[in-house]
Order: sequence, then structure tokens, then C-alpha cells
Amino acid sequence: MSEIKGDEKKLSTQIEELTALVSQLEDPNIELEDALAVYESGMKIAQAAQKALEQAEQRIETVTNSHQS
Repeated sequence: MSEIKGDEKKLSTQIEELTALVSQLEDPNIELEDALAVYESGMKIAQAAQKALEQAEQRIETVTNSHQS
């Protein structure tokens, strides 16, 4: 298994964090500034998760193509 860099988290952890952030945003009592901060955090996590998914897809394609030759 490849080494995980310090700022990279497992996809499952990222999904859990996003779920928690969505719950915070669904709170009708959240202040606008707090909501914006939560949204920004969520976007950063979502971008990192998307990058991880793209890398996984590339690895799958590489493995699949090497076994088809």
C-alpha cells in the first residue's frame, strides 16, 4: 500500500468530515460567517476527495491496461 502524505486523509475520513459539515450547515441557527467558514472547509475537503478519486481511477486504469496486454 502506498504511503499517505501528512495532509492527505483516507477517503472514508473525508466523507465523515463532509457529513459532519453538512449537519452543521443544516442547523437553522448557524450564523452566516460560521456557515461560510464551514462551507469553505467542506469545499477544500471535497476537492481533496475528488483528487483522491481521480488518482484511484488512474491506478485502476493502469492496472487494467497492464493486464490486458
